[in-house]
Amino acid sequence: MIIRILPIFLAVAASLGAAKVEPVSKSEARQAIAVLEKSVLSANAAEAAATITRFADESEEVLIVVGPETMPWVQDSAGPDTQIRELLTAAYVAGDVKAQLAKKRPDDDPYSGWLFVIKAYKEIRGKRPRVSIPEVEELMAKDKDGTLKKEADTLRKKENAPQREII
Repeated sequence: MIIRILPIFLAVAASLGAAKVEPVSKSEARQAIAVLEKSVLSANAAEAAATITRFADESEEVLIVVGPETMPWVQDSAGPDTQIRELLTAAYVAGDVKAQLAKKRPDDDPYSGWLFVIKAYKEIRGKRPRVSIPEVEELMAKDKDGTLKKEADTLRKKENAPQREII
């Protein structure tokens, strides 16, 4: 498994629920995704978020590239919106993992992650209209004007480009 994880990503997994000892199965991951798809604000959402982030971290079957380009909302993770930003991170992971499991190959899919984030954000805003995460608002604007998919494709090409080591 190739996975580049920001410290915030691991903090999200730890803060959203109690860890299990055994590895998360694909079936459990799919169930967790289904919970989050139904509602990121449900009573079971925190446990589902923890499950899906653990699966993404542990599984050889998925690849999640995490950074400011894929998850810009985590850059401002302190403040009153911390829990919402953590839920959005779990939503991103759920969308990305769901797409990879459907394709049956570990191939990072930021576009699917962003679409899940947008859906989750709209749900959150429906319950808490004063919530505003500018980074997600920007993703929504790009989706509306049709540039979000192209940005994801460009990012994936950049991720797959050979990396040079700077000494």
